[in-house]
Amino acid sequence: MLVRRSHRKIQELLTQGMMTMKATEVFDVCHARYRALREWLVDTRGAVRSVHLDTPSEGGYQWRPSRARACEYVADFERIGRHALRRPEWKGRLKVFETYFLQGADYRRAIGIVGVAEGTFDYWYQEVKRSLGAEFSRTGLYPPAQYFKHS
Repeated sequence: MLVRRSHRKIQELLTQGMMTMKATEVFDVCHARYRALREWLVDTRGAVRSVHLDTPSEGGYQWRPSRARACEYVADFERIGRHALRRPEWKGRLKVFETYFLQGADYRRAIGIVGVAEGTFDYWYQEVKRSLGAEFSRTGLYPPAQYFKHS
């Protein structure tokens, strides 16, 4: 009961703006959930992975949403991100989002694909995280637990 009350209190403080999470942290949480769900969805398409008997398993039970709801989260993450970065002057930032965050290109390769200097890429990278973190919070993608609670 105490845990439920303290969780409720934290939620109240967050909604009242007395306790805030940085937009970049919100983005990181949503992006981590996106990557995990996307990988899980790929794995559940029937691909068989090799088993390493010498390596211990990752542990016990891991909660997963229904496949349909996981697909919705992945699609919402991509749709909301693209929509928030749709301004013509942010074309490069959209390319950073699609190349680095969605396609998962490594840092050096993403800089080459986007075609800008490393400093510009880093600046755009931070702007993407900041603006999308705020947008994910506003649209209900964050916190992911709340998103999946309303299925």
